Amino acid sequence: MNLHSLLSKPNLRRLLSANLLSGIGDWFNSVAVLSLLLEITGTAMAVGITLALRTLPHLVFGPLGGMLADRFNRKAVMIVCDLARGVIALMFLFVARETDLWMVYTGTFLLVAFSALYNPSRLAILPQIVSQDELAAANALDQSVFGFVMAVGSLIGGIFIALWGNDIAFLYNSLSFIASALLLFRLNVPQKKHEWEKQNGSIDFEQDVSYNSVLQLIKKTPIVYAILLLTALWSIGGGIINVLISVYAYQVFDAGKMGIGLLYGAIGLGFIIGGLIAQRLHRYPYEMASIGLAVEGFTFLLTSFSPTIYVTAVLYALSTIAGGMGNASLNTLLMRHVNPRYHGRVFALEATLSNILIGLSMLAGGWLLSIADPRIAGFVAGLFVTVFSLVKGRSIWQAARADQAKNHAREDGRGQETMVD
Repeated sequence: MNLHSLLSKPNLRRLLSANLLSGIGDWFNSVAVLSLLLEITGTAMAVGITLALRTLPHLVFGPLGGMLADRFNRKAVMIVCDLARGVIALMFLFVARETDLWMVYTGTFLLVAFSALYNPSRLAILPQIVSQDELAAANALDQSVFGFVMAVGSLIGGIFIALWGNDIAFLYNSLSFIASALLLFRLNVPQKKHEWEKQNGSIDFEQDVSYNSVLQLIKKTPIVYAILLLTALWSIGGGIINVLISVYAYQVFDAGKMGIGLLYGAIGLGFIIGGLIAQRLHRYPYEMASIGLAVEGFTFLLTSFSPTIYVTAVLYALSTIAGGMGNASLNTLLMRHVNPRYHGRVFALEATLSNILIGLSMLAGGWLLSIADPRIAGFVAGLFVTVFSLVKGRSIWQAARADQAKNHAREDGRGQETMVD
């Protein structure tokens, strides 16, 4: 399916537009909050606390978001979360002095909490508004939107705030959530359970299951288990890589804020291109999933030898091209191989585990950078991601080949080893 055909679908267009608006608002808010904290405190301690608060809510609210996505109307969950975030985002307008820091911390925690509640429904609703054949291309397009949000947010967020101030950024963030809710309200979400049942046998969607039951089913499905383990392992090295972005810009290449903007812009551009390529190669999700994150890790590894900030930016772009292709494919495979009534909880487990490990990895990265050269840390993180991506990518490939052997009679030569109860 080509890009034009996908974008001609009103439901998908509304979902992606909602993600685009709220995503850019998130970036504007992030830049404005960090700027505000430095203005009223003059120290990095408040910044560190705020960054930590962006990770902690996932531990509790991520699993809860999965349960909400699987038990209630996903569209309604997303709209309620957007409206709540629209109100919460206004809290930052009342921060004027150091005694108001509690509003920054509370607002940050609540915004992340409702985002954690929102995201499982966002991912789980995609298979309901596109067909099975369109899933891979739709996930690839979603990666491109993610990259566009990162590129635009990082490149113009600072300029926007410099011209119009923090308060306008906070107001825009609030309005972006309201606009997102209005777009989601117009979503027409058909019930597509029958399509999955025809392929995998009749199931009872009214029966509720615990997270423990879902975990047991994941362990019995090699390809799903391999995908979740791969994303978790990537996070261990990925957290260090995230810390290194600013360290490379400031300490290694002495490029300052311009360098940070350049690197984040390159990363966003990479996700855009990676999503577009994945959309073209959507018929090969197993292959892209097996090698995408390994290539991403290897290219990150090469940044540790980079002579200039510009070469580093190119390498970051190349790494996220591969990463964007891999991420889109992994999401597609999870959607295809997981029983639809578990989609919310499986994506919630993935996001919760990834965010917690990234947070811990960032702490470890800060400690590592206090005793080791940034280039050495970059080499270690890149090597870790590469090796474990290759190992788990091989597991995905083997599971796919076993799946094909069992289902060689299927027209496309690919079966679906599916997580069923």
